Amino acid sequence: MDRRQLLTAGVATVVAASATPARVQAGNDHNLVGSWFGTVTATNPPLGQFNDLISFHTDGIVTESRRYSVPSTPLGDFLETTGHGAWERTGQHTFEVFFRFMLQDANTGAALGTDNVRLWLTLDRAAGTLTGTFESQIKDTANSVLSGVIGDYSATPITV
Repeated sequence: MDRRQLLTAGVATVVAASATPARVQAGNDHNLVGSWFGTVTATNPPLGQFNDLISFHTDGIVTESRRYSVPSTPLGDFLETTGHGAWERTGQHTFEVFFRFMLQDANTGAALGTDNVRLWLTLDRAAGTLTGTFESQIKDTANSVLSGVIGDYSATPITV
């Protein structure tokens, strides 16, 4: 194989590899890696739904964000930070995710505690979707549970 043939073969390999997103390659342990646009639906208590952005990193780290202002709750108006945490594979196409937000009073800036979220997700590789359930526990600064919410979660990948 001469230099030109070798270069052509190398370019073809790079193009073919980049055409398939890593999160959907067969046998890839990190096939949910990437950024997703999600819908969170609180079912108990029935508080409605909102959207989020969530990113799964190859090293088991997760970051999640949503609108920071959370008005008119039983705890008053508060602000949430971006959530940070970890994820792990629990089965062939199933994952468990945990992340935490810090909460502060929207009026005074005082620390209120944390929102601790756990997701149980299934990846449908053919449809390119994530679906599952979540549990959220809001804890005060002494780590006592103030309230809890459970519900459904779904997401689609953010692509170019």
